[in-house]
Amino acid sequence: MYDLPDLDRFVEVRPGLYRCTIIWLVAAGIEVPVSTFLVKGDIPHDWVLIDSGAPMQVDTLLKAIDQVLTHEKDSIRYICITHAHIDHTGAASALLEKYPSSKVVIHEDEKPFICDGKSFRSITSDTWSFTLFKHFSHESNVKLPHDRTLTLRDGDKWEFEHVLRLVETQGHTPGSVSYLHIPSRSIMVGDAIMNIAAFPILSKIPCISGPMAMSTCHWGNAMKAIEKITTLKDDVDTVFPAHDYNPDGIHIQKVHEFHFPPSSL
Repeated sequence: MYDLPDLDRFVEVRPGLYRCTIIWLVAAGIEVPVSTFLVKGDIPHDWVLIDSGAPMQVDTLLKAIDQVLTHEKDSIRYICITHAHIDHTGAASALLEKYPSSKVVIHEDEKPFICDGKSFRSITSDTWSFTLFKHFSHESNVKLPHDRTLTLRDGDKWEFEHVLRLVETQGHTPGSVSYLHIPSRSIMVGDAIMNIAAFPILSKIPCISGPMAMSTCHWGNAMKAIEKITTLKDDVDTVFPAHDYNPDGIHIQKVHEFHFPPSSL
């Protein structure tokens, strides 16, 4: 059993930033923690959700959100998706239905996968692992209306820019991004970085790694994304991966040491 304070519920991990971790049974004996984040806006009753879990986690996630958004005026204004893989988009459609004025934020290069049904299997990769395993991957069946999405790139202005800043970290997918929570100096990186056991069946001790190779479209760009994250140390203290056994995230210096080990300098 996982010893996580935010298991199946949102816990405030930084002022104005809440995390909920739900366990995803990927296969027999392989359980992966999947984190979603609620961000409190500076306008009363406005909230932003970062990622929306796997399809089998929808009911648990919606219940966890209801335990935080208790005022009748509380609403999720935006659902910010790091990338369109199945374990990050599961509740997006249900949330758009529940909150009629909400929109999904996503990078413009990721929009075809979440709005038009484009398959990640159509992508040409720079690795044999993705080229082979993409044929066996689970594709998300989420298909969102174009008029309920907002596409952003690095530096684009948007309503919550003073609270959340989109950071392009492509590589895991063509349009994968991270979201920097400016007030708490925290960044939610999706799958750009992982912090789970190297061998989940045998151990649950956190272990920093890059994204899972078999589901990463372009490994070279994914490594550049990690390097880009390390350059944000003037703005970031804590890195929160979407898959993380650590209840308190990773300090940015640890990410720097992972990407630039002393032996490589």
